[in-house]
Amino acid sequence: MKAGPMTAERDLHAILADADGAQAGRPKQSMKDFVVQKIATSIATGVLDVGDQLPGERELAAALSVSRETVRGAILILATRGILSVTQGMRTVVASTDLGELALQSARFHDVSAYSLDDVHEARLLIEDKVARAAALRIGTATLDTLRKSIAAQTAAIDDPVRFLICDREFHTAIYRASGNAALADMAIDLYSYLLDHRRRVVARKGSIATSIADHRAILEALKARNPDAAAEAFATHETRIYTTTRQLFTQPALNG
Repeated sequence: MKAGPMTAERDLHAILADADGAQAGRPKQSMKDFVVQKIATSIATGVLDVGDQLPGERELAAALSVSRETVRGAILILATRGILSVTQGMRTVVASTDLGELALQSARFHDVSAYSLDDVHEARLLIEDKVARAAALRIGTATLDTLRKSIAAQTAAIDDPVRFLICDREFHTAIYRASGNAALADMAIDLYSYLLDHRRRVVARKGSIATSIADHRAILEALKARNPDAAAEAFATHETRIYTTTRQLFTQPALNG
């Protein structure tokens, strides 16, 4: 039997609250606050900038595995704060990158910006190896279902880099949290957020999103098989591809246009 939107929200909320203790001691968020913070984080990390259009309510709801009503409420909160601009009959756009107190929850994503691309790549390989192996052994069926739905949402966003990156972040974060180690998960999320503004330019290139989705399918299959070695290998392949394409962005200026 297919789960409805509210069931999906409860499943995702359970993952985010991490009932097995991965995020013990952290205050629980409402789903609306969760979406507010996700959009704020996308702005803080450079995925979204002033003038950028947000995905439509339906697409954003699919990307974050929440209901359209939840997305609508979150957008209203951010519009009231002047961060988003909502016009009837038009797509919601980013009006300001001044996040106020919301920036405090997203500020740590700037901490890795001073490191070199090579250093971050090496760190991601080490940490994601541990995270992927642990997730393969601990991941639950609800999270596997969330990942499957995420890949479907990614496929629907194959021509929309911003929408894809929102889906992409949720895919990675769900796996990091599934490792059961909150410290490693937080470090992995920080490293994932490195140079996201440049990643947006990379995924805009023809075939880039399709390749990432293929990598994600390989990761999901390894997790479903509960195979730590295969999960670690799939993650390493994916991260190395991210590193290579990001480096090309800086070493081949002719391609940057």
